Formats: sequence, structure tokens, C-alpha cells
Amino acid sequence: MKPNLIIIDRDGTLVEDEDYYLGSDPKWKSQIKILPGVAEGIKILNLLSNTYLAIITNQAGVALKGSQFDELTLERAVEVNDYIMAKLAEQGAIIQAQFICPYVSEDYVEKALQKGRSVNSQYVHTNHPDAKPNVGLIQKAARYFGHALEDYNVHIIGDRLSDVEMALRVNGQGHLVTSWKTRQVGDEEKVKALSQIHPQILHIYNNFLEAAHYISSNKTN
Repeated sequence: MKPNLIIIDRDGTLVEDEDYYLGSDPKWKSQIKILPGVAEGIKILNLLSNTYLAIITNQAGVALKGSQFDELTLERAVEVNDYIMAKLAEQGAIIQAQFICPYVSEDYVEKALQKGRSVNSQYVHTNHPDAKPNVGLIQKAARYFGHALEDYNVHIIGDRLSDVEMALRVNGQGHLVTSWKTRQVGDEEKVKALSQIHPQILHIYNNFLEAAHYISSNKTN
């Protein structure tokens, strides 16, 4: 039977998305607020046999330059993820790995310039294979856990359209957990429309715990 690979978004899915760049503030640890039901949901997923959990996250803030972003290096972004994983582990909720994409597109650069921000050119790479909804990081996660991507049952949990689009690209199941940003940018309506086309593989929930219960109750092995 195939192992399960459960990919989890970070901001708006595991932790509150306050629309700031976690890790840029010296007091970033105090800004991390794990969302209700997340630890319980992960513990439910941990009970599934032959199952691997990983965080996959786009972190565009790493690419930004200026005093506000000096501390938000790729190393700091990794540290933030490690801290979140450690806080969850204290509650018995285990995520085994994390993968970050710091790359941004030319469109992102234009929008940043309009806001008076500048971007580190080393991180400008339009349509980078690792940037959601591309699947480079999922492929890395698959290899990390020792199997080819096609050998897994893939589940992707996130609060954005790009998360469920990744699921479609890897023939996995997409689980949209709605957040304020999901609604603000119109992603909830877009995913609802997609779920009419793919009703068996795209699902929408009010919170992470609902998604975990669904995955646990509908496991394929």
C-alpha cells in the first residue's frame, strides 16, 4: 500500500497570518500563534500508518531588501519553521520536515517597487520550480522521505488557491482551510468553482481539524 505524504502550508494554515513577515521582527517568536485545532489535527494525522508530514511554504519576504527585512534571511525563515515545529512537538504533534521557496517573480518585484520596497536579485526567478503552485518542493519532500512522488497518496492542506492547484498537478487531494486571506483575495470562490469540476479530490473546510478528520476517515491504506 502507498505511503501518505501530507503537505501542509504554514501561514494561515498552521499559524495566524497577520500579514507581516514572520522572522523580520527581532521579537518574531512572540508573533507566532498556532491556530486552534492545529495541534489536535496533526496528532490525528500522526496516528495514520506509513504517513509523512512536511511544511511547504513560499516565503517571499526573504527576497525583500531594506532595514525592515535585514533579519529575514533564508536561515531565519528555516529557524521560524523549526520553532513552529518545536512548539507543535511540545503538544505531541509531529511534523517531520520543512521546505521553503524564497524565490519571487518579476510581477512580485513590480508590486514591491510600487510599495517602495526593493528586492534582492538573487531571489528573482519567475516561475521557479519550487514556487507554489509548482511542485518542486513536493518532489523534494517525496525524495526526503525515501520514495518517488508517484509512490505516495498525496494530501495538501493550505489556505490558498495555489495549495489546491499543487494537489491537482500531482494527482493528489487538495484540502482548502479557509482563512481571512482566502476570502479577501477571492481564493475560496475559485476553489469552490474548481471543486465542482473535481469533487472527489478538492475539499473545503472551516479549520485544520476538520481537514485532518476527513483525511483520517477517508484514508486509502
